[in-house]
Amino acid sequence: MRRPLLTALLAAVLATTGLTALQAAPAVAQQAARSAVYGGGPFYQDGQAVMNTLRASGFTTVILWSIHVHPNGDLYYNDILIVQNGRYVGDAGWPARLRTLKQAPTSVNRIEVSVGAWAVPDWENIAKLISAQGTGPSSILYRNFQALKAATGADAINNDDESYYQVGPTAAFARMAAGLGYSKFTFAPYTNQSFWASLKNNLGSLVDRVYLQGYAGGAGNNPATWNRALGMTVDPGLWSKHGSGCSAGDSPATVQSKMRSWRTSAGITGGFMWLYDDMKKCSAQGTAKDYATAIRNGVS
Repeated sequence: MRRPLLTALLAAVLATTGLTALQAAPAVAQQAARSAVYGGGPFYQDGQAVMNTLRASGFTTVILWSIHVHPNGDLYYNDILIVQNGRYVGDAGWPARLRTLKQAPTSVNRIEVSVGAWAVPDWENIAKLISAQGTGPSSILYRNFQALKAATGADAINNDDESYYQVGPTAAFARMAAGLGYSKFTFAPYTNQSFWASLKNNLGSLVDRVYLQGYAGGAGNNPATWNRALGMTVDPGLWSKHGSGCSAGDSPATVQSKMRSWRTSAGITGGFMWLYDDMKKCSAQGTAKDYATAIRNGVS
């Protein structure tokens, strides 16, 4: 059979460079855009179906939102107790379901657990526990986050501090987490640029991603100015369709347009979406796959 003209031309180019098609393929794979999605209750309660949806979505990072630290060190996933006294006490099937996220075929190669949110004292509680017990193996923070790591297989801790903003205790916690196997510590800022810059300077290469909020209170953020302040390229995020009648927020089309504009103005190479829970409710306005595709097309 005759090969199509494009295939023949590609073969000729590869031949002149001494590359085979098999050798050339990894270079294409390395260009895949980085994309993350935050999700709450559905990631815990919707069984294997949601894991399969995420695996087929095109998102490369799944962020479990949100872990709340109570004054005694108990860890809740939103309002569900999951870790207590150094033991995982949540849904017995959740760890196994999470492990399937990275099982081929899948687009997911990273899992993060997010700590904090708006109007919660998680980072204040962390600081008080560090002051009282430190961050050693006998401390409740160490034991509980060790159990959380074993249950979720998380690669990173995502810091969604929206109220505390103290470098010392936060850096101490980040280094404790690194010792437990959370290989990276990421940020989710929307304001207080000077705090995040100071924390980044303190932690250095432990911070490999910054998920800059470009919606709600962070709607006016300019990724380029945050790039300069933090000394690294941020991954900006947008809020999917949500609200009454799914009329608020961004459609996949506007996500792609805004990501493309930020790539031009700030050189972004990745982005994220908030929030899977809303994508589920407003699926007629855009699925997880639609939004992942929009990010990929916008930053590529």
